[in-house]
Amino acid sequence: MGENIFNHTDIVDRLDNWSINIRLDKRDTAASIHQDIKNMIADYDISTLITYFLLESRFYLMNKDPVHAAMSLADAKKYTDHFHDIHLHHLHIAEGIIFYDENRFQEALNCFEKAERYLDQLEDPAEIGEFHLRKAMTYFYLDITSLSVLHGERAAEAFRPHKTLEFLLARTEMMQGLNFADLHKYDRAEACLQRALTSFKRLENHNFITSSNLNLGVLYVKRNLPAVAIHYLEEALKGNQERIHLKILYLLADCYWKTNQTSKALKTYTEGFSISTKKDDTAKKWEFAMLHKKYEDKLNFESVWQEGIDYFTKINDNYNVRRFSKELAEYYTESNQYELASRYYALALL
Repeated sequence: MGENIFNHTDIVDRLDNWSINIRLDKRDTAASIHQDIKNMIADYDISTLITYFLLESRFYLMNKDPVHAAMSLADAKKYTDHFHDIHLHHLHIAEGIIFYDENRFQEALNCFEKAERYLDQLEDPAEIGEFHLRKAMTYFYLDITSLSVLHGERAAEAFRPHKTLEFLLARTEMMQGLNFADLHKYDRAEACLQRALTSFKRLENHNFITSSNLNLGVLYVKRNLPAVAIHYLEEALKGNQERIHLKILYLLADCYWKTNQTSKALKTYTEGFSISTKKDDTAKKWEFAMLHKKYEDKLNFESVWQEGIDYFTKINDNYNVRRFSKELAEYYTESNQYELASRYYALALL
């Protein structure tokens, strides 16, 4: 099994160490371990080989590489007849993460529920807590907030006694912050998100520092505190995370308009709309166009918002249908157009 090459370190210990670094989002260390062990797979027994491929899929998912993650899962599945229960748990978790990253949340939940069958086989608090964290994240995006809070609490219970799991506890705090914001428990949400940000700063995890700043910005937008939100959104923008860049620009433009910083708002809007166009991201183009009409082109506000809501309905983007329909319904109510208001209030309940 290549013990000499690994300086007498047992491969099982190497795999355990790799697993820990993947879960703690230590990308450089995990990449170094991957380089060390991937050339030795010819020496592994079947059970170890399965574990290697399942962990490799998680390594690629951590690095936002779903193609190679799926290839690693396919390699593991060649030995399905040799899977034991913990292998099956890890398989379903990885499959669920792939669906989750594709925003296919119901399919992700189905995978996590399959993984739950083997939960009583686990002893590692990191694995137990991660399972509950994954379910909490998925329930959040399925708008089942009560179950998201429940699994978030179970995840925190698993992580909290272990200082080495501070990163995972911070992720859980961030998740609970989003839940409490949805439940309009803003003080609890703020406390959770600030604790998460403090931990991520202490751990120097810049990706999650950026995410925490964004989530705090979102919270202060919900609390109608755009000036406070701007501070956190500008900090999030400095993180240069492509995945959330457009969302940050959208929120910043909105906050700049709300605080009468029109030149900054137009500059930020223009950047966001331009990037959306270059990426051919039609949904984001509609979001930016609707934002612009709300503040700068009010003559076309109603028609563009109606068309935008029709587009989001067509692509089954229920979140944006609800969000924009509620605001348009409130606009029609204020202007005494009650029939149109009723129509859009109904859409807001989807």
